[in-house]
Amino acid sequence: MPFSADQSLVESGTRSRTRTAIVEAAIELLPSNPFATLVEVAEAAQVGRTTLHRYFPMRAELLTAVTELALQRIDRAVEIAEPERGPFLPAVRRTVDALLEHGPIVMFIYSEPNLFPEAVRWEKITQQQGYLLGRLFAREESHFRAGLTAAWATKVFWSLLYSGWEMLEETTNSRQEVIESIMITFANGVLANVEQND
Repeated sequence: MPFSADQSLVESGTRSRTRTAIVEAAIELLPSNPFATLVEVAEAAQVGRTTLHRYFPMRAELLTAVTELALQRIDRAVEIAEPERGPFLPAVRRTVDALLEHGPIVMFIYSEPNLFPEAVRWEKITQQQGYLLGRLFAREESHFRAGLTAAWATKVFWSLLYSGWEMLEETTNSRQEVIESIMITFANGVLANVEQND
């Protein structure tokens, strides 16, 4: 008996949820266990090995899906932080706060040689689209120290964020302490007059 349109929609929705559950489980597992097997990912996702192989026959395909979803989440986190709203430093602080939780998976992506090209491609796409952070730093460029540009401030921001992710992994520093360290370093390193931009 052929499927009805409703049955097809239900099946499509179920497949989508299962696929998402697998990718999300991998995002949680891989940063702490980079060499996790597909079997271990299946266990974390609470699906059978056969089910996982139906969606991702090869580990490389799963890693590509992980990268895509993780980078989408980063984009969404930046959007939610609304970096273009309000004074500069509070906007930067909101963005740092929003992105800190994504550190483990981003560090994994950038440490994987096979995934690195995807991350670089994402960077180029966001630059071409006039990424929110890029627009924020371009708006404030006149307040930067002499010789510093919006492009440089963007690189400094991501470098400090990466350091913050490492700090959270390696030390007992609290989230708020890490945010404060990032903000002090960024503000005093990039801005010509911190007080007027606070």
